Amino acid sequence: MNHKYPYHLSKRQAGLSLVELMIGLTLGLILLLGVIQVFIASKQTFATNDAMSKLQENGRFGLEFISQSARLGGYLSPGAPLDRPLPIEKEGCGVGDSSNNPCAVNGSGSNSDVVSFTFEPPIIDGVKRDCAGATVPDNNLVTNTYFILEPDANNPLPALACKSFNRTTASVLTSQQRLIDGIDALQVQYGVDTAGDSKSVNQFVSSDRVTNWTKVIAVRIALLANSVDVLNPAPPQRNFYLLDGAPLSFNDGRARQVFTTTIQFKNNY
Repeated sequence: MNHKYPYHLSKRQAGLSLVELMIGLTLGLILLLGVIQVFIASKQTFATNDAMSKLQENGRFGLEFISQSARLGGYLSPGAPLDRPLPIEKEGCGVGDSSNNPCAVNGSGSNSDVVSFTFEPPIIDGVKRDCAGATVPDNNLVTNTYFILEPDANNPLPALACKSFNRTTASVLTSQQRLIDGIDALQVQYGVDTAGDSKSVNQFVSSDRVTNWTKVIAVRIALLANSVDVLNPAPPQRNFYLLDGAPLSFNDGRARQVFTTTIQFKNNY
């Protein structure tokens, strides 16, 4: 008696053909490429947002450091046995020396300016301090000077820096203190009252154009901050204008932004 196997057992098991396998691999590669592109785009977006956050923080904190001293310019505590100083130091102020000169400087071309404010520090946390946190004795005037510190072997980026001078004893309090990295430039203009109204600025000029420093009643400050980190893709190259300084241009892949503020002195003559 002949026994025949059922039809479905007599056929060979069928697998994927080469064409089907190639199609499957191609679809898988397409999906993997899409996932990789999404990952790269997300990584670039995160890096860009992080760099822009650093830029914003650098600019805002830089202005705040300078503004704190500017608002105090000319301040004396009640009953202090001191003559009221000018809120802001002038060019050729006649104090300090070549290694620590707190006088105002107008940088030529696109070079940064130097600006200084003199006042009696208020008591904070029980002591009086200069721009770097060093203790200032009672009944002493301090001059806080702000400038741009150029890159060096240990610091590849420029920074906003300060130094402090004891105006009463003619001695150095802080010779140099880095405050914020990623600040490329500082420009300053001085608001002058030319009409006899001590509350109204008639024009803003650079320090070398101020003829009467008792008439300076406000200051305008501009900082150029960068993102510290290099962006990919790099931002387009462009010119940056800070007040009356010559334009600045960079090609290092970092984002930049100009930050400005204007402060009126409350303790001027």
